[in-house]
Amino acid sequence: MAQELVNRKRPMSKTKGVASTRRPRFRPIKSAPTRRAKTIDHATSVDESFPVVGIGASAGGLEAFTQLLRELPPDINMALVLVQHLDPTYKSLLTELLSKTTKLPVTEVTDGMQVKPRNVYVIPPNTSMTISKGALHLTPRVEVDRKHMPIDHFFQSLSLDQNGRAIGVILSGTSMDGVQGLKAIKAEGGITIAQDEKSAKYYDLPRSAVAAGFVDLVLAPKEIAQELTKISEHPYVPYLETEKAEELLPQSDLEKIFSLLRKGKGVDFTDYKHATIKRRILRRMLILKINRMANYLKYLQTNPGELNSLFQDILINVTAFFREPATLEALKTEIFPNILKSRSAEDPIRIWIPGCSTGEEVYSVAMNLLEYLDNARIKPPIQIFATDVNENVLEKARQGVYSASPSISAERLRRFFVKTNGSYQINKTIRKMCIFAKQNVTADPPFSKLDLIVCRNLLIYLGPPLQKKLLPIFHYALKPTGFLVLGDFETIGEFDNIFSVANKRLKIYSKKPMVPRTPLDFSMKYGIELGHVNRLEARPIEGLVPEQAIFKEADRILLTKYSPATVVVNSDLEIIQFRGRTGLFLEPAPGKASLNVLKMAREGLMTNLRAAIDRAKTSGDTVRKKEIAIKSDGKYVDVNLEVVPLKTSTNLPYFLIAFEEALPRPIPGPTTGGARGAKYARDQMAEDRKLLHLEQELSANKEYLQSIIQDNESAIEELRAANEEIQSSNEELQSTNEELETAKEELQSTNEELTTVNEELQNRNLELTQVNDDITNLLVSANLPIIMLGNDLRIRRFTPHAEKMFNLIATDVGRSIIDINLNPKTPDIGSLITDVIDSVTPKEIEVKDNNGRWYSIWIRPYRTTDNKIDGAVIAFVDIDRIKQAEERLKAHTEQLEEVVEERTRMLRNSTRMAAIGETAGMVGHDLRNPLQTIINTVHLAMESMKSGGAPQNLRIEKTLETIREQADFMNKIVSDLQDYARQPKPSFVEYDLQGLIDDTRSSISIPTTVEVLTSFEPDFPKLTVDPNLLRRAFTNIIANALQAMPDGGQLKIKAWKNKELATISFQDTGKGIPEDIKAKIFNPLFTTRDKGVGLGLAVAKQLVESHHGDIKVSSKVGEGTTFTVEIPLDRKI
Repeated sequence: MAQELVNRKRPMSKTKGVASTRRPRFRPIKSAPTRRAKTIDHATSVDESFPVVGIGASAGGLEAFTQLLRELPPDINMALVLVQHLDPTYKSLLTELLSKTTKLPVTEVTDGMQVKPRNVYVIPPNTSMTISKGALHLTPRVEVDRKHMPIDHFFQSLSLDQNGRAIGVILSGTSMDGVQGLKAIKAEGGITIAQDEKSAKYYDLPRSAVAAGFVDLVLAPKEIAQELTKISEHPYVPYLETEKAEELLPQSDLEKIFSLLRKGKGVDFTDYKHATIKRRILRRMLILKINRMANYLKYLQTNPGELNSLFQDILINVTAFFREPATLEALKTEIFPNILKSRSAEDPIRIWIPGCSTGEEVYSVAMNLLEYLDNARIKPPIQIFATDVNENVLEKARQGVYSASPSISAERLRRFFVKTNGSYQINKTIRKMCIFAKQNVTADPPFSKLDLIVCRNLLIYLGPPLQKKLLPIFHYALKPTGFLVLGDFETIGEFDNIFSVANKRLKIYSKKPMVPRTPLDFSMKYGIELGHVNRLEARPIEGLVPEQAIFKEADRILLTKYSPATVVVNSDLEIIQFRGRTGLFLEPAPGKASLNVLKMAREGLMTNLRAAIDRAKTSGDTVRKKEIAIKSDGKYVDVNLEVVPLKTSTNLPYFLIAFEEALPRPIPGPTTGGARGAKYARDQMAEDRKLLHLEQELSANKEYLQSIIQDNESAIEELRAANEEIQSSNEELQSTNEELETAKEELQSTNEELTTVNEELQNRNLELTQVNDDITNLLVSANLPIIMLGNDLRIRRFTPHAEKMFNLIATDVGRSIIDINLNPKTPDIGSLITDVIDSVTPKEIEVKDNNGRWYSIWIRPYRTTDNKIDGAVIAFVDIDRIKQAEERLKAHTEQLEEVVEERTRMLRNSTRMAAIGETAGMVGHDLRNPLQTIINTVHLAMESMKSGGAPQNLRIEKTLETIREQADFMNKIVSDLQDYARQPKPSFVEYDLQGLIDDTRSSISIPTTVEVLTSFEPDFPKLTVDPNLLRRAFTNIIANALQAMPDGGQLKIKAWKNKELATISFQDTGKGIPEDIKAKIFNPLFTTRDKGVGLGLAVAKQLVESHHGDIKVSSKVGEGTTFTVEIPLDRKI
């Protein structure tokens, strides 16, 4: 069957509501169910039976509900319960407002309040509400992470309490609350209605319900009221969820509907629970406003769409993610570990979930299994077969798209779902392991070699024959180590010989492998249809091979000519088929034509035949009667009969009655008396036969009389039970009358209190009106655009200036500020407001509108009189003139900065020229000494050359080396002077830094006593620099380091990068620089050595700064010095 009504938490119960709480349930008597039904006091049930209408709404719902109430008549036989999304921090005035629009009493619910027809009940703020046994119960609203869903919460309890008497209505709103509640109501046989888009101020709430496919009617509020009125006037409404309801649908009509469904949809519902199906049929008749079963049958036959609607109604279900978490946890801790025992990584885990519906349970099992495998030793492949007879739900399951569910944790949502168009879709990994297929589990072959079957809450909707058929099939489909999971209200029944209990509380069973094989039936058996007699007429059999046709014809001849005389009768003992020659035993009765087997029985047969049929009907076994003397053609004949009960797929009894002529009794032989003795023997034999005939009739009459006595005793017991029930009802009525008297006194007292409260409310209303007038005048007088928001960022109020500036209208109150296209546009306005509310800290930002005009937006928390934060206030201030003045001031500032920079540059040039002049004097002194040395050395060289000789040539070589060194020193002094005297102008190119460092090292004579180490960060990028200038800067830095290590040491050159800068450090192990000297180290002409003019580091600093970089020094005396050069990374050529 793999289908309908599955994934339900409990079986559908019968009558619930007010009537069932006041009167004990009538217990049926198995032996006489029809007579028992006639003793029920239907008047009491009808008077107390009425539909309960749950109405859910949020934003814009008050207006819609007001329109609906105005159209309802004051005598409507319904109770209306409004579940409105209310602010939990304020007292609701909803009751007072609605009371002005209707003549029906409007009451705010208190805990334990009993619902009554012709009353309107309103949920109080900051509560959750349920209904149980016709009484409304309140619980404080619990602050949880997931969204508050009061409509779903109430509708689901309404469906369980009222079943087919529940009606769910969804009006204007902006959330998805109510969708699951409507689904539950429709599954229990109730009616669901949603407001249409044209009349709804906010259509999100009705749209979600309609899109989910759980709405029967989509109407405007006035039309909803008219529809409710028509439903309340339907003649079947008073009998909903009462025993009378089943009598409204005769079994014969139900069989005709089964036949239509079987032919049109290919599914036989004969062995399904009839109470459930009758509830669905009554629901369709209510929706279509058809008040006669015959008319509905005709409508079904002429409207294929209605047949499909009824089919979908029968298969409707309630399911959810991670239902019954205890069972899922048991799978993790008890079942999955056993399944993985001794399993290889290649052996797939095979699971079957029949009746999968829209797939929530399938994916829940899949996610549960994946979570378990996270810590398992192996991770074998997973195959989950999910089947159902309804192709519509299978298509939804394959897509795997669902709305957010409170039962799905945030972690599972992130791991197993992908957000798409406001919904969530199961990710591809899980969808690939789940195979959804159409299958009728009661007719189609099952899957095999399964590790686990999860069949929760499917068997409860099947009759005993189908239950007995399915459990052996499940046993066959499982591996020897497989497991079966059933629902809370399901059991293996008599099949404890093939299943063992693994967890009794959670209904988990394991397969018993070593048991005799149980006969299986994979095919659907249809019942016998009344009025169709199997006529054995000779005709060719198409589609068979010649041998098969011959065999078929031979069977027909044998059955026609040689079979025993038999008839097949139905529950009314009407003959529906003759087999063989029955004329010896049956004959047409005189008068009106009839095929009743008792009327057609020949004289002497009827009493025994009736007794045999009654016994077969009671025991369910074959009954035989022998040597019954019947009169046929004027003489008595002994016959035998046999009554065999026929087992069919219907619950109606059928019988096969076989007749045969008894063997003749032996005729006595001649006696010593001669002819006289023979005559005496014949007479004695006739007397014996007559006596036997009378004894048989007496025995049959005794049996028949005994059955009548038993029926009468059952009827008497039933009447006694009914009498006790009536007495109990009378006592309860007396108690109820006393309660009503007490309630009347309480109502009078309450009325006086309400009068006092009403006067207080009128005074408070006057005060509120005055305060409201003051606020209105204040906002109009303030020439500022101001918008006031609630904690949910929805607009509460705005000033007239804001209305003009942002094109707001009155209906924008209640809309989210995020949904409104503001000008000026503010990036992430929702997050800014939320931050202000959460941090209680005002914020101010500046934005520009589409016309280039500047505004300052002030966002401040909205504080109540009791110092609570209840939203935010946004004010828009025009600061365009201020911004223009700032821009003009900025332009003037930039011009002044350029002038100052030019003057500074000129001052620096004059300073440099002065320094150069000072340097010239010093250089003149410094240059004379080396020049004098050169002159003296040259003179010595000349003298040496005159004296000649090899030793003299060595002295000449040494002298010339000294001349070279002095000349190089003079050349460096001149180069440094030139570099410092003129402003360098870099020519930028992209260059590899490591190559630049290597080039610099190779151009310098580094003593062998100094170790140079280089270290570059991986993937160091090329720099945009002037390599010649930067090489000269690095040369001066390295030369300074070498001069600091006359006795040798170590020089470390490192390069790394951060977000914006490339950094190169030169760290030596020299003497270090004292603090008083370190501050002057980059000054021109400053030196600590006897030789040199002190321009090397000054030139290096100048060259680095020409790259918009910086050079720094850090040093410790006795440990060494580190020069750090920083150059921008993102320079563009």
